Amino acid sequence: MVNVTKFFAVSMLGLFVAGCASTTSRFVTPDEVSDYLIEQTPADIKRVLGTPRTIKHIDPNTTVWTYHSDMIQNKKATQGQCEMVITFEGGKAVKAQVNATEFSPFAAPLATCNLMLDGL
Repeated sequence: MVNVTKFFAVSMLGLFVAGCASTTSRFVTPDEVSDYLIEQTPADIKRVLGTPRTIKHIDPNTTVWTYHSDMIQNKKATQGQCEMVITFEGGKAVKAQVNATEFSPFAAPLATCNLMLDGL
């Protein structure tokens, strides 16, 4: 009977560790987020992310929008930081730079960025 209990306990622990280790994210690398953002229209980005934190007009044809995770409502202490800087030329995204850091070692890669982009 002891062996069955021990086996059950070890099995449950193994399943728990495997479940934590296999946390998945929609995007795993900043390049994946950048590539995805470049495919989106400015209207779609604004619909999901809202008004950018900053908008810089570089020239009449080039605009840079900056989004930051501190714009998320009800943000949890374990969430990280995500900053997305999107450059538009002629109304089309041509470049997106993503900087992200997760505060928790148990968080999935780019968890905060994924949360921001959830509706896009």
